[in-house]
Amino acid sequence: MSIRHLLIGLLLAGSLAACFDHRDLTVTPGSSASRLRVKSITMELPNNLAKVSQFRYDAQNRLSSILTYQTPDSSISEIEYSNYQYDAQNRLTRLHHEAVLYPRGSQPNRVEQYDYLYNTAGQVSQLTHSPGEPGYVLGFNYNSAGQLTSSGRFYSTGGLQVQGLDVFTFSGKNLTADSNRTTIIAKGGPAIPSSGTTRFTYDDKVNPFYGVYVIPAPYPNGFVNPRFSPSAIYTYFGGIDNALNLSQNNVLTSVPNGGGRTFTYQYQYNAQNLPTMRIRTTTYSPPNSTVEVETLRFEYESY
Repeated sequence: MSIRHLLIGLLLAGSLAACFDHRDLTVTPGSSASRLRVKSITMELPNNLAKVSQFRYDAQNRLSSILTYQTPDSSISEIEYSNYQYDAQNRLTRLHHEAVLYPRGSQPNRVEQYDYLYNTAGQVSQLTHSPGEPGYVLGFNYNSAGQLTSSGRFYSTGGLQVQGLDVFTFSGKNLTADSNRTTIIAKGGPAIPSSGTTRFTYDDKVNPFYGVYVIPAPYPNGFVNPRFSPSAIYTYFGGIDNALNLSQNNVLTSVPNGGGRTFTYQYQYNAQNLPTMRIRTTTYSPPNSTVEVETLRFEYESY
């Protein structure tokens, strides 16, 4: 893998910012005000297929696991298990996400894992994503009001070191800009710097994933070893590359300067102002000039 390919992959990924709000992280995606929690997310696929992520909660209403399967026939595709672990202070310490591939037993299961550490104030101080060598390691900085101000990142593989810093700008409780700097250092070679800013706009409705740790997207998303594939570790919300859980409202546009693509979002809502459908359109700049569309449907239940 060349330095150039790694640099391009990181630039297309946007920032490797972790996604934590300055408030306490929640363990029940949905709306506490209306006592509704997310029951499932369905990703529409071609040929009348879909990937369903079914949410399960424990007796404390904490998100405990997600079962992901394909419809209409789950026996002819991957099946995935996401399990959440918490400490005695009700803080997420680990997400273990495993995919059983199809045909069953034909290949080893794919595994990705997020591990969280906390500072004495109870804020997330470090996030590690694996597999990797040693994996992405992210550290976080907060101001005196407890708001996330920046995150640093480190990754080392194949004689390369990737170091970066993301600086966050908020307007109220919405992230409006993420400015990032990345430096790639090759053994025996020069440092290669890059920088950019992604700007966001929002609606005025309820983001059910505000402050939620991480919601994995279906296989093959997430199961990436950057040594071989320097693409983004894509999730529905949160994690390494996804800032959509940093804001109390739902994002309408995400525009990286010089990133070669823009993202626009359209929604349908229920009576409680929670999104029931989200359509994300990714538009690539020339010479690609392609358009990708992802449709998600959200279902809720009372608790």
